[in-house]
Amino acid sequence: MNSELILHHYDFSNFSEKIRLVLGLKNLSWHSVEIPATAPKPDYTPLTGGYRRAPALQIGADIYCDTRLIADVLEEMAPEPSLFPGPNPTRTKALTNSMATWAEGQMFWPLALYITGLNADKFPEHFHQDRAQLHGKPPPELARVKASSRKNLAQFRPQFLSLNDLLSGDQDYILGDEPGLVDIIYYEAPWFLKTIGGENELITRQPNTCAWIERMSAIGHGTPTEMEPSAALDRALNSAPAKLTPTVNFKSPEGVEPGDRVTVFPLDENSPAEGVLVNLDDDRIVLRCTDQRVGEINVHFPRIGYRVRKKIA
Repeated sequence: MNSELILHHYDFSNFSEKIRLVLGLKNLSWHSVEIPATAPKPDYTPLTGGYRRAPALQIGADIYCDTRLIADVLEEMAPEPSLFPGPNPTRTKALTNSMATWAEGQMFWPLALYITGLNADKFPEHFHQDRAQLHGKPPPELARVKASSRKNLAQFRPQFLSLNDLLSGDQDYILGDEPGLVDIIYYEAPWFLKTIGGENELITRQPNTCAWIERMSAIGHGTPTEMEPSAALDRALNSAPAKLTPTVNFKSPEGVEPGDRVTVFPLDENSPAEGVLVNLDDDRIVLRCTDQRVGEINVHFPRIGYRVRKKIA
């Protein structure tokens, strides 16, 4: 089964690094497909119904979008070692999801603006325009991108410094003596900080954080094998979506039901997917999408963080 895993990602994506580390923690073998960091993504969006965010996990003709869902899929496929270690995995998972909402939102967003502004000249103009479009904003002036760095540092720094306190006990990891998904999620921030900007005193001044970063980095990425995008498209074309167990008597708050043509999009970004709703419950949205390069595929999204809307003809 491991050889069937195909991760579509790009190098400096913090969310891609999150899943690369999950694959490493579980010591999995996987195929690596590099996708562009900016639109257009002609060898990627046929697999996702138009959704453009990275990463996505492909297993044959099933495509799993959003790292929350991808982590759950990998946990189901390879339960050991668990992403939620300890005597009460259900509680650990609930804590992880709660902490992720803060770490990947309130803390990471000002970090992204801070480090992008600090290194604005390293990115081509197209990158800044692409990110503005993704967030539904007008193209920014480079001077404004740079100026945003200082004010966002003021928001990011006190939050990031608290990581050293989380690691101040006798344990090696945030919730105990074993690494879990919560560590991988928190690791995204220092990883992104170093990947984009190099060494930073925000990291070096925190001894507990520095030691933990070394432990997290040592987890690695499992065993990746490079794959051409065309081969991943062919894999989908020559596969069939996995059979689903339909949800019975589920009433969607949005008033949609299987068979409707719908649009699914993140709450905070302009990255829609379009297809025929196959299944829906409180955990997952599944679309059937069709493209001549991939045939019929199922594209899966988590419920949390996404809207589904019936498409008006």
